[in-house]
Amino acid sequence: MPKNYIEPQKNKNNYTCPHCNTLSQMEIDKHHFQSDFVGNSGHQLSFKNVVYIHRCQCCGKKTIWIDDKYVYPDIVAEEANADMPDTVKQLYEEAGLIYNKSPRAACALLRLAIDRLCNELGETDRDINKNIGALVEKGLPRTIQQALDIVRVVGNKAVHPGQIAFDVDDQNTALMLMELVNMITERMISEPKKINTMFEQLPQSVKLSIENRDK
Repeated sequence: MPKNYIEPQKNKNNYTCPHCNTLSQMEIDKHHFQSDFVGNSGHQLSFKNVVYIHRCQCCGKKTIWIDDKYVYPDIVAEEANADMPDTVKQLYEEAGLIYNKSPRAACALLRLAIDRLCNELGETDRDINKNIGALVEKGLPRTIQQALDIVRVVGNKAVHPGQIAFDVDDQNTALMLMELVNMITERMISEPKKINTMFEQLPQSVKLSIENRDK
């Protein structure tokens, strides 16, 4: 998601447009609909719905709610870290597309993505708790391990990859899991990559001096 992101809300006229990702003013139309039909008992039943249609003043595209339910378009979560392995990114991006419609399914995909990311980083134990612990020894901050425990990826209450913790799997949990996948990727892949690039740009004499110092 872009910086300074403001979540779309039906009663707000200023938020980040899910189409163009621009913080924009919205033109709001509100429509009332009533549906009447005869039920099995022969009685006439009526249902009233309110449709909220917001039009972005930047791109002109529309965002829609029916009553309190957001229905269009899909809100894509923050982009995957560019260094995320493809096998992990595939699961991450699928979860990012469905988290607002099916957060439980998104959380299951993201737990599997974390398990797969551990494998990509060389930790192949069947116990994800041990894999995360090994990554901590390699430099992953312990605070990330604690955050993973909160969302039941590691620890005594962890669910296995692909299983669903029904009592905690909501949109906020999915967003937290996505952020954690990005944080692990940044710390364990992106940062070492950046440091290695900086090292390779040093003069050869300086690199030799560093290598000799570390012997």
